[in-house]
Amino acid sequence: MRKNKRAAWIISSLLVLSFVITACGGSNGGKASDAPSGNAGTSANTKTDSGNTKNVNLKVSLWGIQDGFNAPGAKEDKIFNDLQSKFNVSIDPVQITWNDWEEKLKVWAASNQLPDIFPNALAGNLGMYKTWAKQGVIKALPDDLSKYPNIKRVMALPSVQPLKVDGKFYMIPRMTYNDPSDWSLDRPILYRKDWAIEAGFTKDPESFDDLVAMTKAVMAKHPGVTGIATTAKSFLMTHFLGSFPEVVNMKSWVKEDGKWIPSYTSKKMNEGVKQLRTLYEEGLLDKDFATQKDSDGVNKFINGKIFMYFGSPGSIDPFIKANPGATVAKSLGLMKWFPAADGKRYTFTETPYWSEVYFRNDISDEKFDRALQLADYMMSEQYRILVKNGIEGTDYKMEGDKSLSLLATDQSLDKKYPITKVINVLGSWGNGFRYSGKQVISSNPEQAAFEKLFLDTYNQLKKEAVPTPINFDVMLMSTPAKDKIGNLMNTAQDELVKVILGKDDPIAMWEKAVKSFDAKGLQEAIVETNAEAAKLGIK
Repeated sequence: MRKNKRAAWIISSLLVLSFVITACGGSNGGKASDAPSGNAGTSANTKTDSGNTKNVNLKVSLWGIQDGFNAPGAKEDKIFNDLQSKFNVSIDPVQITWNDWEEKLKVWAASNQLPDIFPNALAGNLGMYKTWAKQGVIKALPDDLSKYPNIKRVMALPSVQPLKVDGKFYMIPRMTYNDPSDWSLDRPILYRKDWAIEAGFTKDPESFDDLVAMTKAVMAKHPGVTGIATTAKSFLMTHFLGSFPEVVNMKSWVKEDGKWIPSYTSKKMNEGVKQLRTLYEEGLLDKDFATQKDSDGVNKFINGKIFMYFGSPGSIDPFIKANPGATVAKSLGLMKWFPAADGKRYTFTETPYWSEVYFRNDISDEKFDRALQLADYMMSEQYRILVKNGIEGTDYKMEGDKSLSLLATDQSLDKKYPITKVINVLGSWGNGFRYSGKQVISSNPEQAAFEKLFLDTYNQLKKEAVPTPINFDVMLMSTPAKDKIGNLMNTAQDELVKVILGKDDPIAMWEKAVKSFDAKGLQEAIVETNAEAAKLGIK
């Protein structure tokens, strides 16, 4: 994830940023969007099936949302148009991308230009979350959520309770799964199985040395190919599954020498740090990993320039088109990473949600109610079936308990409903639907095979692998000093990159970086966190 600056920056820079943005023309005429706003269709001021008689305009921000509105066929996106009509809303997109979202949201917050509805990931940075709540940047949810049953259900989850500020919630968690163990394939490792077999490797590596040997053998047979690429720098932490799995989720805390410490400060980091330096020095890790855009890694994999990719494309079509004769069954595999020292294979774990949806504080009560209605519906299984399977009778049909696609092999829901493709994750990620057995079976045989690969691997990992043990009570705990170092994990990520690229001894470089965190409040946070853990009886 990209760097966050401290919450104090938001407050102290409020007037300065507002002046700078206005002077530079960044205010966009008072609109938060930096792309022309528009929607695929608006609803008239007539009563809808949700009982709303007045049309309300909502400015909504999501990653790549403007791209959906600009896509061919956007105006004919029936699922999106029906959504607007159902709640009598007109949605204007406010663009953010995975490369700029954190900085944009901070600038908009500081200059009072936030959209009506927007995402953020502040559960891992409770200091900024509390600051925004107390400074009136974001709006508190109503105490009575009975009108919004899906929101009410989520807000009652134990893992959400630490996000109360003075007894109120100021966000809605965007649910990914029902259980932390279900995250097992959210750090997927996609690789060219055919190349591995060609090089003489027919099973997943059992050690780091196996991984190196396999990658070198593949590269020897395919000159110009690099070993490993990543979705983003944060996905590089996937490598630690084989040495120190807790740190793959960098927000986690671990107990070491009798006290709780941030996972990235643990001595157990050293082995994985050294291994990453080895991968880079021997040319097995993509040399551009530190500077690439998020799409670069997957594009390299699709175009046959990478053996192994930490991540996954949503659709397999680009890979099949770029590699004539390739098939999912023959060419691709999902690698199970090598076991840790205890002999167990671990999988990534997280709270059941990642990121949250927020509402600007001065949104009117009428707009707020409509926004909550919208979010509540978009969190429902009814909506998830619609966006994942399409419209029954048009895009799919039921045969027994199976959903069978009616789309031609060259059609896709993403192309048919381009706005829905982006905006459907506003209320929740809904990733668990992929493994529910309710997802439509694609009429595209390669996409169907790709989904089966994920489902089969997911079920196998559920049986054979171990979810990384993370104490979420400590991870989500809030104390003044702990909150202040919420962004320190991003600093640690940057320091890790420097170590990988460096020339001096990697362990010495890393230990020096960790020691420098003391000046940023690390030790005070450790003391407070352990005192609070003892108070709460957390061992």
